[in-house]
Amino acid sequence: MNDFMINIIDDEDTQASSHEEGKVWKIAIIDDEVGVHDVTRLAMSGAKVQGMKLNFISAYSGKEGFKLLQDNPDCAAVLLDVVMESSDAGLLLADRIRTELKYENLQIILRTGQPGYSPEEEIINRYEINDYKTKSELTRDKLYTSIATAIRSYSHLVALDESKAGLENVIGASASLMKERSVHKFASGVLQQINALFHLSAQGMFCVSQRPLKGPHDFDHTRTKTNSFYVVAASDLYNQYYGKDLQEITDNEASRLALQALTEKRNIDNDRLCSIYLSTPSGWEGVVVMDGALNLNDIDEELLKLFCLNVSLGLENAKFFTHLNHAAFYDALTGLYNRVGFIDNAVDIYRRSKHKITLFIIDIDYFHEIIESLGFEFGNKVLNAMTSALNRGFASSGILSRLHSDVFALLLPDTDWDFRDLTRECSKPFLLEGNSLRLGVTVGEAECDLAVERFDVEQLLRHAEIALKVAKEHQRGVGQIFEPKLEDDKRAHLDLLADLRNGLAKHELFLLLQPKVSMTTQAVVGYEALIRWNHPIKGIISPNAFIPIAEQSGLYFDLDMYVFRKSLEMIENYPQITKPISVNFSANSLHHCDFIDELKVIINETAADLSRVEIEITENALVRSDMAIQHLKELKELGFILCLDDFGAGYSSLSYLLKLPLDVIKIDRSFVSYICRDPKALAVLSAMLKICQDLDMRVVVEGVETQEQVDLLLKLNADVAQGFFYFKPITIEEVLEKAL
Repeated sequence: MNDFMINIIDDEDTQASSHEEGKVWKIAIIDDEVGVHDVTRLAMSGAKVQGMKLNFISAYSGKEGFKLLQDNPDCAAVLLDVVMESSDAGLLLADRIRTELKYENLQIILRTGQPGYSPEEEIINRYEINDYKTKSELTRDKLYTSIATAIRSYSHLVALDESKAGLENVIGASASLMKERSVHKFASGVLQQINALFHLSAQGMFCVSQRPLKGPHDFDHTRTKTNSFYVVAASDLYNQYYGKDLQEITDNEASRLALQALTEKRNIDNDRLCSIYLSTPSGWEGVVVMDGALNLNDIDEELLKLFCLNVSLGLENAKFFTHLNHAAFYDALTGLYNRVGFIDNAVDIYRRSKHKITLFIIDIDYFHEIIESLGFEFGNKVLNAMTSALNRGFASSGILSRLHSDVFALLLPDTDWDFRDLTRECSKPFLLEGNSLRLGVTVGEAECDLAVERFDVEQLLRHAEIALKVAKEHQRGVGQIFEPKLEDDKRAHLDLLADLRNGLAKHELFLLLQPKVSMTTQAVVGYEALIRWNHPIKGIISPNAFIPIAEQSGLYFDLDMYVFRKSLEMIENYPQITKPISVNFSANSLHHCDFIDELKVIINETAADLSRVEIEITENALVRSDMAIQHLKELKELGFILCLDDFGAGYSSLSYLLKLPLDVIKIDRSFVSYICRDPKALAVLSAMLKICQDLDMRVVVEGVETQEQVDLLLKLNADVAQGFFYFKPITIEEVLEKAL
């Protein structure tokens, strides 16, 4: 709970006065007749109003009266003679009471000894005269009634003012606290605000729950208790309990009172201590314990309730904000910086560096396979094990981050390490659940030479990520250091991808056909559709340049659907082509959830004869999931001829030949290229041909380029071949012209 702890430092220079209840009501007599003063005191001798005695103070002129009231601002009422040193002296004083002294609550009772003389209604309203009597009619009973009525009005007005002022103070104090987004600062101000609001100078101990009960978990992952209460702020008197669980504080009455308040969910007060219970609708609970009884009046109690409600909500919000602030910069699983936190704190490494800064991005090889095989929980343990290994080696010298998934970043100042060193370090075996585990990693490295370039951590991240991507494509298990050429290649890659998207939309890509030939009759028995791209500026772009980009970027599905559509249009527009046309689909497309539905949409848009269409699928597409096999069966139901392409080049399973509705097997060119000089390749090819022939499957041998290869294949009873020995890819016009 260390994140939520703070000491309160008392302000010794600020001494709040204790609240004292008044014992008497002050009543001013302002009259130029001494006898009136004596008679009034005699008549009201021993009288009480609301349980309090009357204390009369005197002045004998309007001028003296002003000074008297100025010196006694707590006067409840004034018995004011109208005619004194002048005929309107009392009225002038009444005006000064309201306009100069600003006494709005003081009750003014005008008295006159001249029967029939009465101020006009306008004067009474202007000076806010509360009562008007002639001296002759003020018998003891009537005088008491006037004074008692005036005091009640005064006390009500004062109570309203105090309530208003208290409410304003509560709102102001709460607003001040609400500005604090840190639990530390918020907690430290609560006791001080309570003392200020209610004129106290109490020592206190402030306790809150470990976390909001329906909110985010506490950041200390080692704790197992979820319903504990910790002292997160304490004044000097209780400083020894700072940071402790209330359950662990057994020698202190304050902690017992706090636990009682939390158990009974109410405020508890005794002669020595008081505990104020805090709660919110979401279930958060807390308690404030202070020395001494509060002895609050009704108004103060209501204000305290309002203040405590605001404190509860404010502290809960502060805890949520603290959690969100932590989540914004730290990874919840490993405790390392996330990407934002890493970027924000990279300046610390810059300040420590003299010559260069090196960034490594570390990717765990085949981590997704680990998750698929052993589950996410085991994967999380692997990530934490990698975190521990990186922390042991580099936490003191650099900063670490988990950027995402299984990708970590390490920023080091002035290091001699390179990606090879880091690969070896991260590949050392470690124990996990009692077993030794060794992970392979691929590392992308980028450097910033401070002598020649400005440090920019986001640019460094981009460079290291480019290097990592290149390493995963070409040097998996080792790494790659960033070179400017890599960024140029990346930019060219993105430019080409943008052009490819545009080219598909504008139908810049077209089809060539490579004939398949019977080696015995020399007749063309079919074609394979091959995609080409005629860029309006760059001219013909090799498929080796744009097809990998389509695969990497997720554009493979659009490209495959484009080829399929163009092939059907070719069959529909050129009925003189009677031989079947093969269309290749990538493994990724075969696993696309909309694969069959999209094919049906295209089929319905054309009138092509599907029996003249062959679908070629590579065998590695079938290894990945059952969805591919299901899609293959649906293709057969639609009437397509099915061909297994590149057979023997990858994970070959003879069971495919038995359980899948295949019509044609295409043997990979890698076998043909070796049969003339490698007896083993010839033997394997011979066996493959024999199996397919016995299963009554047609066979196409790819990559035939020499007469020697043709002669050997004929001896093995192979018939159909495809390769440059017979034809390179040709246009539809050439097919028609040569009547192939």
